[in-house]
Amino acid sequence: MSKNSIKSGWKGSLAAVLKEHNATKGETGYKTVASAATQDKRADVLYRSFNELRELGYKLERVEQFKGRHMQALVNHWEERGLSASTLQNNISILRTFAQWIGKDGLVLPSAHYVSVTGAASRTSIAHEDKSWQAKGIDIAAKIDEVRRIDARVALQMELQHSFGLRVREAMQLRPYVADRGAYLAVTLGTKGGRDRVVPIDTPQKRELIERAKTFAAHKHASTSDPRLSLAQVKNHYNSVCRAAKITRAHGITSHGLRHGYAQQRYKQETGQSAPVVERAAIERINRASDYAARLVVAEELGHSREDVTTHYLGR
Repeated sequence: MSKNSIKSGWKGSLAAVLKEHNATKGETGYKTVASAATQDKRADVLYRSFNELRELGYKLERVEQFKGRHMQALVNHWEERGLSASTLQNNISILRTFAQWIGKDGLVLPSAHYVSVTGAASRTSIAHEDKSWQAKGIDIAAKIDEVRRIDARVALQMELQHSFGLRVREAMQLRPYVADRGAYLAVTLGTKGGRDRVVPIDTPQKRELIERAKTFAAHKHASTSDPRLSLAQVKNHYNSVCRAAKITRAHGITSHGLRHGYAQQRYKQETGQSAPVVERAAIERINRASDYAARLVVAEELGHSREDVTTHYLGR
């Protein structure tokens, strides 16, 4: 940090941190450019957060002075303002990334550490309906083959959702050569809140899928999507293929259901039991420690920081 930025106060020091870090997401051996929307969102949340800290009486001269008690004060303030659970989670995620930027990795803890028991971020809806394709009686392989006859790229992206639990956008933006780290897949583009994660490549079928995904990449830094199209055009095309293949809410399934199926499959691998949303009686056969540990694994692989988010996919 330069002397000029120190002298210019918290705004100047924050501007310097953003200038150095906001445009990129660091990867081993690569530098990934963050989207303009992500950069704007981060800057907006950070400037607003440090301004709120001053209003709360915390007169930080430089943003590098940020500590755990400041994070707690912000969350308390946000809960009092009635911010939604999703907004709280996003803000905490951005502050976690910021803490890494200033060399304080681990300073911002999982959000459950900060929120009150009755606060917005501690609440979650528990799934009572199994939204996986399996529950709808869909032959996944046959349905994806149907999609493949319409568009091979979209079919591949659905396979990635099914095998790795990716979100639709993550599958669209996945750069298979860059993401392939041997034993695991590094998911960095298209993630929510810029939250990077890793997902294991632990079967021959998953390895084959990643190798096949590479054949769709125009070069070693390309994604699975058609390089001639913008991201907006890729999304529109994906949705049109889904409609043609009758993968819509009106037809009872969406491609997000593949992510539900992944979560349930990983839970069963970890516990040996079906998820409660699949078989209610299963929860009676598993101890709480095993259930909690499995949910943490599923949450991390889906790109979430909270165990209770898994209730959307697994029930309780």
